[in-house]
Amino acid sequence: MLYAHTLAGHPKKDWQTLQEHLDNVGRLAADFASLFGAARTGATLGTHHDAGKATEGFQRRLEGGLRVDHSTAGAVLLGQRWEASPSRQTAALGTMLSRFLAYPILGHHGGLPDAGSEYGTGLDHRLAPGNIQNLPSWDPAAIPLPASPMDIYQEMLPLICKQGRHPDPFRICFALRMLFSCLVDADYLDTERFCTPDIYRLRPAVPALSPLAVRLEDYLHRKGFLHASRVAPEELEAGAAAPCGSSERQKAIALARSFIREQCEQAAAAAPGLFSLTVPTGGGKTLSSLSFAIRHAIRHDLRRIIFVVPYTSIIEQNAQIFREALGDEVVLEHHSNFVHPDEGDDESTASLQYRLSTENWEAAVIVTTSVQFFESLFSCKPSRCRKLHNIARSVVILDEAQMIPVPFVAPCVEALRSLAGHYGTSIVLCTATQPALLRSTALPCGFEPDEVRSLVPEATLPALFRIFERVRTTFEPMLTDAELGARLLAERQVLCILNSRRHARALFERCGKNEDLFHLSAYMTPCHRSRTLQTIRERLASGLPCRVISTSLIECGVDISFPVVYRERNGLDVIAQAAGRCNRHGERELGQVCVFDGEQPVPLRAADLNRRREACALVQDADDLFGPATIRRYFQALYSHPELLDEHAILRKMKLVTSSNAALDPRFYRIPKLDADFAEIDRTFQFIESQTDSVVIESQLPEELRTCLRNAQALPSRVFRRLQSYSVQVYRWEREAMEQAGRLECLHDCVYLLSGGLGYAEDTGLDVRMADGISSADLVF
Repeated sequence: MLYAHTLAGHPKKDWQTLQEHLDNVGRLAADFASLFGAARTGATLGTHHDAGKATEGFQRRLEGGLRVDHSTAGAVLLGQRWEASPSRQTAALGTMLSRFLAYPILGHHGGLPDAGSEYGTGLDHRLAPGNIQNLPSWDPAAIPLPASPMDIYQEMLPLICKQGRHPDPFRICFALRMLFSCLVDADYLDTERFCTPDIYRLRPAVPALSPLAVRLEDYLHRKGFLHASRVAPEELEAGAAAPCGSSERQKAIALARSFIREQCEQAAAAAPGLFSLTVPTGGGKTLSSLSFAIRHAIRHDLRRIIFVVPYTSIIEQNAQIFREALGDEVVLEHHSNFVHPDEGDDESTASLQYRLSTENWEAAVIVTTSVQFFESLFSCKPSRCRKLHNIARSVVILDEAQMIPVPFVAPCVEALRSLAGHYGTSIVLCTATQPALLRSTALPCGFEPDEVRSLVPEATLPALFRIFERVRTTFEPMLTDAELGARLLAERQVLCILNSRRHARALFERCGKNEDLFHLSAYMTPCHRSRTLQTIRERLASGLPCRVISTSLIECGVDISFPVVYRERNGLDVIAQAAGRCNRHGERELGQVCVFDGEQPVPLRAADLNRRREACALVQDADDLFGPATIRRYFQALYSHPELLDEHAILRKMKLVTSSNAALDPRFYRIPKLDADFAEIDRTFQFIESQTDSVVIESQLPEELRTCLRNAQALPSRVFRRLQSYSVQVYRWEREAMEQAGRLECLHDCVYLLSGGLGYAEDTGLDVRMADGISSADLVF
């Protein structure tokens, strides 16, 4: 008898047999892959992934022997079976497909490998004839027979080919990563079911989406957001003519928000695919997109709704709205700063269920970051890829879509196109400044015009933008910090947004500390920022003096309104977001937004920021600065260098190389061989390029967490998650310098602690105080 898993303290008769494990993983992987038409491929991966366990070496390992490689055998066995076909045509397909599927089989524990590797861990090395000969012999009779290569090819053809039958390397790699997700989730789930059944039984069932439409309707009714009758487009034109700040304009804003939501609800009947939602800041795009997503998912039997946002500050706000509207049990908030409210020293059932759901996104509504979403789509790691198959047949709302970093636009567009075109996923590009992602000379990788459908009729956009026109924007030449500080102190309520943490701190200190002046930046812990924001909101609501100096973390999705906003020059999309914090609800005639050049030069290494500034300069004299036409011109200028849209050559790390085999039928003489560097892509595809470390601020910790950190022999994962709310991200070289200066303690070999209160101020947060000159910290917003 061959076994796959042991049970501690149990005799062999209670162990899981290899046949049971392979059958179970095959069924589960087939079920997951069936959502995109690849059930037989999923089953084949599942039944072959652990073929190396059918060896004497691995069976000895189960009883305490040495570790052995058990993943290579499955890839080898699959190739041998398919290439042994008497049909040369079938053998040719088997050669090609077995190499494709070798990537997920080889990587189901250690991660998808590169094709080649100088360390001998690449696919080419592991499948080299000499290394295959050194593999221990296994019992092939213990491994179920796979589907035929022709069946697998017919199943994968729509996923991997462009324009008929031309295999495309990006699509092949995307399909393999999705299949890899099916395999590793199935493998982990079956292992968990057998080895830790008590935990497996706690996995929560995914709530049905159908009741959510009723809950949302009730929420909108309670909030007074429902309009008595349908809003006609001509009503928008009348409202756009009303003076800003007047009661007529306030009514027009309410009508416009209702119109936008109604249009989204009507569009829900459209077939799944790519959509855009262009809504002026303050137009209610969060609830409108949620209304579309719920109705669209119910109409087309899609499985979940995934909100992808660029900043954790937006996540926390949006997730709270969703919980109020839909219920706590429905929403899964997945990002580094989130701590489950029931998560204490003893992990509760609810917090354990939360952790289990984050592993594979088994939830109805998921709120996550663009970093988590896109980096997972290009990851090689089993833990990050595990959830990918659950993006298939879902609705993805990509909030603030314009925030995709320019160097990654091309691969991100290809990923979104694949999800919408081949995996049944509806993608909504949702923003107040819709990026020009349509194909053009400047953006050859863009979407075709007929690929993306607008949820709100484009003919109504000019009137909508006029209704929400609440600010007057001026561009000024350079302001020194002394001049800028004087202007801020002359205002009763004002917000100033700067491009770097260092500049924000320096200006705050120049202005002098007083109870009316506040600082916000990522040098402050998330808990600290939340407290400060609450104080700012209370002072604004009470009409008290309030002057805020912040980095850009305040300008995306934070519901706050100032009469005057100063914004250091950046991209037009970023300036539009800053303008959204000015006269946000049209409470006064016109708010004032001043865009200025700071006295500190922009580092040359801040390439993305420099490109956005330059593109903005080309359109800043437009009459309708934040109108759709100007925004389109801005993005066309931003994307005007196609070679910069894949600056890290992500797409070029996936290629097909044609090899020859004279023994095959001439029709299959040239066999495409996939050379994909999955591990290298994982290392390169980083929205935030520089390596960072968390520094825990001891003075901010609750007493019980401080005691646990200092006294526990080992820290459970739930404590690490709680620490995120009391931590500041710093660049690795900054952390090393602070450590060398004796400012940090290292606990448990991985927790860097700023002990006591020294070096962390209640008004500005962590003080890194590095060497003179501009550091990479200036690039952290």
